[in-house]
Amino acid sequence: MPRPRGRPKKRLSRMDAAVDAMFMYGFDKELVRRHVNELLREYGAESPDEAWPFIEDCSYKELLESILREQERGNLENVATNENQIEV
Repeated sequence: MPRPRGRPKKRLSRMDAAVDAMFMYGFDKELVRRHVNELLREYGAESPDEAWPFIEDCSYKELLESILREQERGNLENVATNENQIEV
């Protein structure tokens, strides 16, 4: 397989930094991007640049909590579904 030509693409955007930070916790790139975009819409009323400080604060704490909330909701729904199946 031939080697790629040129320099590797630099990852310098804020989105790339968020993806890299959440990668350490084992989260998929697409999952992180989806949550970042949701938070940007939620906090960036005037412009997305105004929302990034909220997302980046405390080492992406808000982003991590957003991802974990979604996973917790999914787990609770699965538990409720399983309990309903057991009762039947």
